[in-house]
Amino acid sequence: MFVTEIDDEHKGIFEAVADCREIFASGCDLPRIRNATERLANRIHEHFAHEERLMRAARYGALRWHKQSHDSARRRVKRFVLRIERDDREAGTELIEYLTSWLRDHTRLADRMMASALRNHLRCMGKLTFRAGTKPAQACGWVTINGEAFEPGARDAGSL
Repeated sequence: MFVTEIDDEHKGIFEAVADCREIFASGCDLPRIRNATERLANRIHEHFAHEERLMRAARYGALRWHKQSHDSARRRVKRFVLRIERDDREAGTELIEYLTSWLRDHTRLADRMMASALRNHLRCMGKLTFRAGTKPAQACGWVTINGEAFEPGARDAGSL
């Protein structure tokens, strides 16, 4: 996605899915299965909440659509977790299959769209920050979000 914090969270979720896959396949006892499933569900919940906070802060236009996708996945994961807690061994395999497919599809479209909007939002924040005054715009001192001076329209201003 090229948004480091989101990429790191995705990596953590994929690792938790792999851990669960291994635990389910090895036929571990129910407490260990529950712990792994709970860790996975918590990572997903925290990640979705984080993405949704970022999208609200950036006033992302597709927030409602993206959140509906998260809400649907939350409901499905919750149903799988309830089945797993009742020692339904098939639910573990079904959860892994569902998440593997859902995460692949979701990160390829919805998250890439979101990440692009977040990166653009951050770029705009840097370009639109300026020292306010009563002078005409051409006489203003333009600065990046880091306080570094730049000239609007200058070649290197596009890389801020």
